[in-house]
Amino acid sequence: MEDMTPVLVLAVIGYFVLELVRAVSENRIRTKLIEKGLVDEKIKLLFQPQLLNNSASSLKWGLVMIAVGLAFMFAFAIHSWVPVGIRGEITAGAVFTMAGLAMIIHYAIARSQEKKG
Repeated sequence: MEDMTPVLVLAVIGYFVLELVRAVSENRIRTKLIEKGLVDEKIKLLFQPQLLNNSASSLKWGLVMIAVGLAFMFAFAIHSWVPVGIRGEITAGAVFTMAGLAMIIHYAIARSQEKKG
């Protein structure tokens, strides 16, 4: 697990850099639209945060975090049965597999909600 630390740190840093770039670019677009006087009701609707997207995002990340937690619990449970050389690979594989399954479950739930509403 110690050898995965740099990968996780790099992923977190990359995520925050991408979020910062997105926030700055959205702010510049909004500023240009306001300067040109293109802000009307249609544009205002584009910039309003949508509650549906926020709840869907919360659902997605909740599922992913639960799945990753279960994967770590699974890896810990089989820790004594797995040879020392492949414990890290088993843990990483379980985490990615469970996170992927959580994303697929989220997709199915979101798809069914779209059909209903």
